[in-house]
Amino acid sequence: MKTRSDQRPETGNRFAFTLIELLVVIAIIAILAGMLLPALSKAKQKAAQTYCINALKQLSYGMMMYIGDNNDAFPGTASRGTYGFHVEDWIYWRTNTKAYPPITQSPIAKHIGSVVSNVFKCPFDRDNSERRFQTDANGPYIYSYSLTSMDISGTSTRGMASIFDSGKAYVFKLGSIRNPTGKIMLAEEQTSHKASESIDVGGTSSIINDGRFVPPGDLLTTRHNKRGDVAFGDGHAENIRPQLGRLPQYYDPLY
Repeated sequence: MKTRSDQRPETGNRFAFTLIELLVVIAIIAILAGMLLPALSKAKQKAAQTYCINALKQLSYGMMMYIGDNNDAFPGTASRGTYGFHVEDWIYWRTNTKAYPPITQSPIAKHIGSVVSNVFKCPFDRDNSERRFQTDANGPYIYSYSLTSMDISGTSTRGMASIFDSGKAYVFKLGSIRNPTGKIMLAEEQTSHKASESIDVGGTSSIINDGRFVPPGDLLTTRHNKRGDVAFGDGHAENIRPQLGRLPQYYDPLY
């Protein structure tokens, strides 16, 4: 006579999912994944925006330190062709490092410690579909931020960038800014005319092609939940609606 401890389950009686039960489990997993993915996407976008804001804060700090070391004067425009390369440019962005200094030697870089090129670029700035056509000797502008710059008016510039042209220096000083807390200093420009990047979808407005932000023609990006990041004249950084970048009370230092 067998005792209870000697009894073993029959191999044919092992538990297994039926097809319907398996389909139900798969459906539940799919629903949970569908609920989780948007949350992960939002978290990723928020992390990228935080990185971008922090990068702008670092660049603003470097800018303020540069200004403090240069008699209150802003660095140069880092223009592509209008004024060309100058050692005073705020960013050394040209890809031909045999002819031009590398970005890590940019004038404001030495003030922010250990510099890597990523501090000049938003992690969500990935669209080079239109920038690839910038194929002159300077190469494309592969970075995300630009310095507000107005043209020369008479014998001076309206700022914020100083302008160096034909051997002349048109210096703009920090103290000349009216309401620096509300004037865009560093702008996160659009890189394309796609809905994820621009308020001018499919349009003909400028995309970022050098270190110079010239509003109202140059536009802020929409890559951060239809908003873009900027740093203001007092050094703080914010996420703002790109439409504000077309208003003189936000971009004109003397307005």
